[in-house]
Amino acid sequence: MNVRLIARYRGRVQGVGFRATVLFHAGGLDIHGFVRNEPDGSVLVDADGTRSQLKQLLSRIDSRPAGSIDDCEVTWVDSLQRNSGFSIG
Repeated sequence: MNVRLIARYRGRVQGVGFRATVLFHAGGLDIHGFVRNEPDGSVLVDADGTRSQLKQLLSRIDSRPAGSIDDCEVTWVDSLQRNSGFSIG
């Protein structure tokens, strides 16, 4: 059963390759959604997949971050049933 992950990363996460790192870590996980810079300086990860796949993504990001993460706010909601792959938005 798929769920939707909405994760907002704060810290020094823009202009340091963070989005490309998230895209790399999403590879091979069969998740769908995007990562994008937000106007407030945070980076948003919005993805559909199994809870296990999405937890693995979070773990991968936490283990080798680009930049400096001060905070990550994670929300789990109903899946949007996306099937378009994962990209930088």
